[in-house]
Amino acid sequence: VTNGTFRQAWEVIEAMEASGVKVDHYTVSIMMKALKRYGGPREVERILKLLDDAGLDVCSEEVLLSSVIEACIRLRQIKRLQGLCVAYEKSGIRPSQHTYGSLIKAYNTLRRLDRCRDLWREMVEDRGMEPNDIVLGCMLDAMVCNERVMDGVALFRQWKDKTGANMILYSTMIKGFAGSGRAKEAMEMWREMKAEGLTLNTVVYNALIDAQARLGQMDEVAVLWESMASDGITPDSITHSTMVKGYCVKGDMDKAFEVFRNMQKSGLATECIVYNTILDGCVKRDEMKMADMVLEDLKKNQVTPSNFTLGILVKMYGRRRQLDKAFQVVEELPKEWGFEANAQVKTCLMSACISNKALSRALELFEEIKLASSTIDSKAFGVLLSGCVRAGQIQQAVGLVEQAYGLNGNKRLLAHNDNILADNLGSLMRAISSKGLLETVGMPLLASLREAKVPVNGRLLSSVMEGEAFAEGQQQQQFHQQQQQSPQQQFQQQQQ
Repeated sequence: VTNGTFRQAWEVIEAMEASGVKVDHYTVSIMMKALKRYGGPREVERILKLLDDAGLDVCSEEVLLSSVIEACIRLRQIKRLQGLCVAYEKSGIRPSQHTYGSLIKAYNTLRRLDRCRDLWREMVEDRGMEPNDIVLGCMLDAMVCNERVMDGVALFRQWKDKTGANMILYSTMIKGFAGSGRAKEAMEMWREMKAEGLTLNTVVYNALIDAQARLGQMDEVAVLWESMASDGITPDSITHSTMVKGYCVKGDMDKAFEVFRNMQKSGLATECIVYNTILDGCVKRDEMKMADMVLEDLKKNQVTPSNFTLGILVKMYGRRRQLDKAFQVVEELPKEWGFEANAQVKTCLMSACISNKALSRALELFEEIKLASSTIDSKAFGVLLSGCVRAGQIQQAVGLVEQAYGLNGNKRLLAHNDNILADNLGSLMRAISSKGLLETVGMPLLASLREAKVPVNGRLLSSVMEGEAFAEGQQQQQFHQQQQQSPQQQFQQQQQ
């Protein structure tokens, strides 16, 4: 496997099995380690099957545990990853520094920042181990991904002098600033890096430019662009794509298109990322003629589209009231380019149905998604729930909530740690109240949610209270109207 010849490696394993030699954890570890340099998803799946067939205890060897964790993260095998974490908790392993890093990455993928913190505390405080830059990077990434970027900054400053502050750590923090809209803090960190005489690279500059471009702060982008030139760093396709995004955010589509055309002339517009960026900007700004030009270029230049491209096209056709075309592109584009439409694309398609007053088609699509997947994310439920509420389909909306959380005998369709947004549930409760169904439908639903241990926050409860107040107000209004009517009018109304 050192030379990437997996076929011959598998032949050796087959020969071992034919000779009655059992596959052990060393065999699987060797194959797993090779995946870091060679092999795609199919190879990973095959090795994981080898592991299952051998019936090995993954926690019996740390290298194997770390390798399997990395593979599960790559393939997004969340259920297997959860099982690995449970196995680790029961194993009594005293992890090495490297294994701590892998475990922090695993819990980060599961959105368990609390366990990431526990592992860090155990490593640093309980066992007195000093983290290296790799483990620190794993912990910083966990904080950034869980929207605790300023906690990450504090940890970074605490340890950077001991571990060494490399460009990966800095770029992690800057990406955190970008994701949380902290463009000012990103520029401050850049000035700090310059003051310390650090040699910046393209990755860091791209992260810095992204932090500014997300807010359309193109003056700051220009400053960073000049700094790249003075540092002798050549902007790459990601740099240019990010600039296109910045101009799109700012609303300067002419300038965005100018940068895009220059990329095409320079041979930098070879991947779908920049096409997605300019196409998305056109759709958001309702520049449909420009969007058609970009789409034509994408086809003419045989640029491979992605699910993100497909999602943008669905939104575009939805906005243009061309729902049939949206369904057509979801059907045809994946077949043409050999990929499968993902959950996000199907959610976009449901949203397009709802915005085009075709709730029935959205519901049909939802049934298809249920057949194809064991879980459905909260965003899909939120979109459909909102559509049902707007259409006055209250019972249908309640049924969706019951399916999401597995209430009243339904199988739960939401992932274990996923929840419908409180805003969506609040809108449903207010709609239930407006129909006078709070007592018969709303309160039983709320009780079922509580019984299933669904988080019921103050916002949802306030929606129920608003609904009660609204219903009471309606009753009082009807009473006053009746009082103002003559006996004859009251009699006629009763007869009706």
